[in-house]
Amino acid sequence: MEQHQHYQSLQDQAYNALRSKIIYAELKPGTRLSAIGLEKETGIGRTPIRESFVRLREQELVETRPKSGTYVSKISMERAENACFLREKLERSVLIKCCSAATPPEQKCRLEQILTESESLDHGETRRFFDLDNLFHETCFEIAGRHMLWDWMKSINTHFERYNWLRMVSQDLDWEPIRRQHRRILEAIKRGDTDAASYLAETHLHLMPEEQGPVIALHPDYFELSKDSAI
Repeated sequence: MEQHQHYQSLQDQAYNALRSKIIYAELKPGTRLSAIGLEKETGIGRTPIRESFVRLREQELVETRPKSGTYVSKISMERAENACFLREKLERSVLIKCCSAATPPEQKCRLEQILTESESLDHGETRRFFDLDNLFHETCFEIAGRHMLWDWMKSINTHFERYNWLRMVSQDLDWEPIRRQHRRILEAIKRGDTDAASYLAETHLHLMPEEQGPVIALHPDYFELSKDSAI
């Protein structure tokens, strides 16, 4: 049992490391992944690394080409759009639950701490801002008692995250609209204002539609487009 848990831990380490590198575009679409090379780089054995390839392939983050190898896939805008749609619907229910539930003060304080740190960041701290953005939403799921849904959503949300990261680093993105909406979400939770929370859930993820074209234009080789891409 202990040996199995150790092996599973190594597989998780390999998966999480590769997933992170793909999300943050450290491994670009078309990059060939070598289990031998990754073993040398990470110190994790080839078998758990190959098993992590299976999980990544299930999420269409990598693809296996016959007699060639495993490669980082392009960002599927169809998957990104579907993930955005699903997340919007889930977050609406989550934020309403946050408002109507008896939210402990320490959880509201946690949201305040996340937002305060985000508001204090310099514009060069893009990765920290990106991570805090996700943490703010994850904490809302926790408050609503739906963290299991957040974990599940992570498995289908990867292409949306990849697009969002490129969007954030591809242009001089103004962070203030995102910060203001987070502040408004927090105030709605504090007031228990379910109507405001519902409205904000529907609008928050639609801050970027007009930016899709420029992002794709800057990185045309990163994307696999759907027929009517429009997040």
